[in-house]
Amino acid sequence: MTVTSSSANLFQDRRSLQAFLASCRRIALDKEHAQVVSLSLEIPKQDPLAVLDLLQQPDHPYFYWEKQSQGVAIAATEPLLHLQVEGKQRFTQAQHFICTSLVDTVSSGALHLPFSGPHFFCGFTFFDQTVREKPFFPAASVFLPHWQVACFQDQAVLVANVVVDAETPLDALARSIWKRWQLLRTPRRCPSLRPQPTQLTYPKLINAGAFTTAVSDTLGLIEVQKLQKLVLAHTLDVITPQPLDLCHALGTLRERYPECYVFAVSNGQGQSFIGASPERLIELRDHHLITDALAGSAPRGLSLEDDQRLGNQLLGSQKDGHEHRVVLDFIRDSLWDLGITPQVASLPHLLQLPNIQHLRTLITAEVPQHLHLLEILAALHPTPAVAGMPRDVAQQQIQVQEAFERHLYAAPLGWMDYQGNGEFTVGIRSALINGSQARLYAGAGIVAGSDPQRELAEIQLKLHTLLDALL
Repeated sequence: MTVTSSSANLFQDRRSLQAFLASCRRIALDKEHAQVVSLSLEIPKQDPLAVLDLLQQPDHPYFYWEKQSQGVAIAATEPLLHLQVEGKQRFTQAQHFICTSLVDTVSSGALHLPFSGPHFFCGFTFFDQTVREKPFFPAASVFLPHWQVACFQDQAVLVANVVVDAETPLDALARSIWKRWQLLRTPRRCPSLRPQPTQLTYPKLINAGAFTTAVSDTLGLIEVQKLQKLVLAHTLDVITPQPLDLCHALGTLRERYPECYVFAVSNGQGQSFIGASPERLIELRDHHLITDALAGSAPRGLSLEDDQRLGNQLLGSQKDGHEHRVVLDFIRDSLWDLGITPQVASLPHLLQLPNIQHLRTLITAEVPQHLHLLEILAALHPTPAVAGMPRDVAQQQIQVQEAFERHLYAAPLGWMDYQGNGEFTVGIRSALINGSQARLYAGAGIVAGSDPQRELAEIQLKLHTLLDALL
């Protein structure tokens, strides 16, 4: 990839921008190949959710990502380069797509800003193929957006990605970029959240009996040692009087769950997948890796005393501790197999969210330069936190026991930049939105000592918590 001057004052006016695009066209002519030009332009602090609401088009996929506690938010719209593939080689194909796209990319502008430069936004479904339902999302989708707006604390950047070749009308292209840049020099904020209803009638969970039966069947397989753990999911289908307001829903999620990854992925065909996930699958920055072992759950208490009691019970629970260790051991073993030396960076501790708390252990490592983030991702997905152990047997049982497609539920969603850095969450606490229809997903980990009714109660708690935020 070619990187040019990163002076913040590189583009003083539209003429200087057009002159730079002309220099990129000369590179394209010399190489006899079109160039992707990535321009990073500083803008005032924005609310990327408001920018998404402004820029998104119904027939174009988009990607939204935010973690409010870290002051990070990214909105990406209109794929410029787009890969959609199916099958077992999807992670390898996605890696190849990113690497080859960057070969003919010229980056310039305010590259000193966080989240500047070209970024690729990725969504992988839980399974590598869909067998039960219409595949709303491909097994792997990776795109470089035409427009990206990102904020990190008090800084903000617009990244404009365009293709330049011998035939590109440079005046029109410069005019388009300049117009968008000027538009975003006015800070934007999302409107205030409208009041929620004081009382919400929860739809009845369909086939709750089938779920508890599946838990009992799973416990039988665990008893005869065919499984150590299985994560069983359930769904809740909701129909709303009007199409769901995604901007409002995402605004509510980020307000209620500032410690979670709030995300939205659109396929450009009317369906969106949104949620607020507490689980970081992988974070890679300057070859330093962080991942979470997140497994074992309990509700929050109604009083401080009750909350402390429930938290202490979770920390001391033999059943939840075993479930947690299965996940921790799998992640460590998977990293060892890749030639990475993992370090357990914390003891199991509580990750406390408004309605639920989990056991979490942080794992860190230094990653060899030759390893690509997507190679690590392919080795980790799916972890026992969302599938089970042994992994192959667990995935087979999920397809036997669950009567629905997971699609992007419990699957990797995230981004990679041009320097190899990136971050992926796991698409849990999530919903598939299709106009006025919403399918909510939640799962529970089944291990020796699990109780079918308690697992059902955990599922209902997670579903109702998400429903509260969406409606």
